[in-house]
Amino acid sequence: MEIWLEALRRMSRNDGIDNMMLEQIKKEKLHWRAVLARILAVVQYLVENNGAFRGKTEKLYQPNNDNFLELIEMLAKFDPTMQEHVRRIKDGETHDHYLGHQIQNELTELMASEVKKIIIDKLKIAKYFSVILDCTPDVSHKEQMSLIVRFIDVSHCDTKVVEHVIEF
Repeated sequence: MEIWLEALRRMSRNDGIDNMMLEQIKKEKLHWRAVLARILAVVQYLVENNGAFRGKTEKLYQPNNDNFLELIEMLAKFDPTMQEHVRRIKDGETHDHYLGHQIQNELTELMASEVKKIIIDKLKIAKYFSVILDCTPDVSHKEQMSLIVRFIDVSHCDTKVVEHVIEF
């Protein structure tokens, strides 16, 4: 009876093992959300500036690991969340670090599909638009296709002509 009453008291004070586990799960969830937000910001920066993602190696703190990992390393110098993430990777505490080329490609594709969706939505409400499709061989004689969409953007108060280039 005493054990049961003690358990009842702990449950009423939210002082049980399950509450400690739930609190730890919440902290871990917040950590991973923060890490993914920073990784997404790095990917977005590189995509917007046409930066190269990968170099000769995909390991942190190695020469020639290129822009993505160098930006992660720079963030880890100043940001406690990324410091903790990089420490976990170095100490082998986590194997899923989301810094590999697969997550980079996946995030880039997700961002590209979202941008295309926004452009298509604006294009649907545009009264006037034009489409230009051009193919040009590159140095290796492989055809490179560009799609240029020009339309009047009426989604804002100030109407303006917008041009988007999509390369395939």
